[in-house]
Amino acid sequence: MTEIKYDRQSRIPEWDQKKITNAKVAVIGAGALGNHVCLGLIGLGVGSIKIFDYDEIETHNLNRQSLFRENDIGQNKAEILAELLMERNSSIEIIGIDEKIEEDTIDDIIRDVDVIVDCVDLIYVRYFLNRFCIERNIPLIHGGISWTGGQTGILTRKTPCIRCIYPDALQKEELDNETSCIRNPEASVVYISQIIAGLMVYNVRQVLLPLPMDFKHPSGLLKMDVRLENPFYFEKTMRKKKCACVKLLKKVAPDILKEEKENLKKIEKENLKELQKTVEMSNDKKSKKKSTSIKKKSSKSAKIAKISKKISKSK
Repeated sequence: MTEIKYDRQSRIPEWDQKKITNAKVAVIGAGALGNHVCLGLIGLGVGSIKIFDYDEIETHNLNRQSLFRENDIGQNKAEILAELLMERNSSIEIIGIDEKIEEDTIDDIIRDVDVIVDCVDLIYVRYFLNRFCIERNIPLIHGGISWTGGQTGILTRKTPCIRCIYPDALQKEELDNETSCIRNPEASVVYISQIIAGLMVYNVRQVLLPLPMDFKHPSGLLKMDVRLENPFYFEKTMRKKKCACVKLLKKVAPDILKEEKENLKKIEKENLKELQKTVEMSNDKKSKKKSTSIKKKSSKSAKIAKISKKISKSK
């Protein structure tokens, strides 16, 4: 039965369904992104999915959080989402957990997973979630949306962290004005959630089952803005030297920082060589122009001299 269920994706060259079936994924947030991400994960056939959310379903959720029904209003998002997903794919272990992810309880709540998917609303929650992932060496699939677009990326020990990407000022502002999806007045539409969630599921697949056809992006975020002529673009990100992740990596993975320094030196050397080549080429062009100008002047002078001689002879 399982072989038939995943037959179409298993036809992809070098696809190994067992790697996905044996995987354990935690999804943090069961809102708009969480709904569509989880739907994609059961489509992939991820063997174990744990969904965390403490919010209740409200009427205004239904247009974007597509799996919820009117008679689900008032119930916990994570628990209902797990039930609905099990109806679609009973061969997968799916658990909905009515828990709020807190900095001081995250160690006890999230255990034994291969990938964590960030479908939360608040950046400061993402920060300690990312910190947890760096400590445990668990890839974090980040995703965020607005009504005009969104972004997604794979965050690991070898990439910049959430705090490198988003400023501290914004984190502090959120801490002072904490909101959940229930009270969040920000505009949102279903089609953006579906697109970004699809890209997040693609990132999950890349982590669980890398394929030769995958494009190897440098660290950064794949972004989308429907207001642009070319709505999809990749934005590179750099680790900030004084970021908290650097201090953490010194403890848990100092070799990564050492490797980054060496790579940075190589890049600087290559850039210096390129700059020297550019300067040399520029100087060569200038010297050629000068020599051409001198030749033209001397040629002009010679012509004038000849004309002068002819005039003097005629006299």
